[in-house]
Amino acid sequence: MAAVTTTYTAVCEREGDWWVVTVPELASGGVTQARTLDEVPATVADLVALMTDADPSSVEVNMKVHAGPGLDPSKLALIAIGLVGIGVAIARRVIRSLTPVP
Repeated sequence: MAAVTTTYTAVCEREGDWWVVTVPELASGGVTQARTLDEVPATVADLVALMTDADPSSVEVNMKVHAGPGLDPSKLALIAIGLVGIGVAIARRVIRSLTPVP
């Protein structure tokens, strides 16, 4: 039986030395960053796994690359929201790991 994979879109926009990566399928702030485009698939797989409890090996990434102008305030807001979402996901995992299962 073949492993089930789910495809996520990685919208990559160049911002200085980094690529800001938005994953639209992650409603609660799917934003991360990578130094190179080669790092994007693994970075997105880790983000999806963190936010959805999916197995990173089940994540397939479809990259859309844009070499946009500069960082604007709306992108800063997206990055901030994404970081909050990641923080919440990490806190949820920690709490879940510390809570005894009946």
